[in-house]
Amino acid sequence: MKFSIIKKIFNDDDYFVYLPNNKEIVPIKIKFYTNLKDILFVEKQKNLILENTKKFTSNIKSNNILLWGASGMGKSTLIKCVIKETNKFAKKSLKLIEISNNHLELLPEIIYSLSQIDYKFIIFIDDIFLKKDNPDFNTLKSIVEGSLLGDSDNIRFYITSNLRHISDQNTGNSSNDELIKKELRSNLLSLTDRFALWIGFYDNNKDKYLETVKYYAKKLKKNSFTPKKALEWSKNKGNYSGRTALQYIKNLDD
Repeated sequence: MKFSIIKKIFNDDDYFVYLPNNKEIVPIKIKFYTNLKDILFVEKQKNLILENTKKFTSNIKSNNILLWGASGMGKSTLIKCVIKETNKFAKKSLKLIEISNNHLELLPEIIYSLSQIDYKFIIFIDDIFLKKDNPDFNTLKSIVEGSLLGDSDNIRFYITSNLRHISDQNTGNSSNDELIKKELRSNLLSLTDRFALWIGFYDNNKDKYLETVKYYAKKLKKNSFTPKKALEWSKNKGNYSGRTALQYIKNLDD
């Protein structure tokens, strides 16, 4: 089965996914439970991504973006919300296409086909794995690094990496662990070298976590939360992320 794109699918929708088994891009409806203003304590990151995206749709010099750092701090949600916000001004000319991080083998064909269509496209790849023997990682690097396909005026790459692959590596041999971690860090740096804009996301502390809990409790009208229970929830999850705060509030009965 050859890859192909039906151009008219972009007329009405803004969010799309690539289905590798069918070798096609299809629209997907997104329910926005979180808006741009609801992603807390990442104002600098938020503004950088929004500004770059608006420049892209306005034909002003813009960049590919690598969003890296702590898991659950809103990287993926932020990208989707920025598309929604930008299209308020860009008259729905901006389209996001999500491609799974382990199905990039047809990325060159996808990029070529999209470059022939009169829309702006964000290629979104979530949580790229940084092993040098990963063919998908190498495909992405080669395109972004200097391929003619990577220079398409109507396409930008927004990629996320949680860095958890580095901390989670444990072979049982300390010398091997260090070699693997060194390799992954090196690969992250080699990837950032290919992105003019790379934006870090960092873990919340306890106070910011509790502020986030209170914010979502008010937004979702959940009155039964307590700081003690919220902290117990975060302890079980192992972090103070915004995602953990939202999950705690959604789990309340009222």
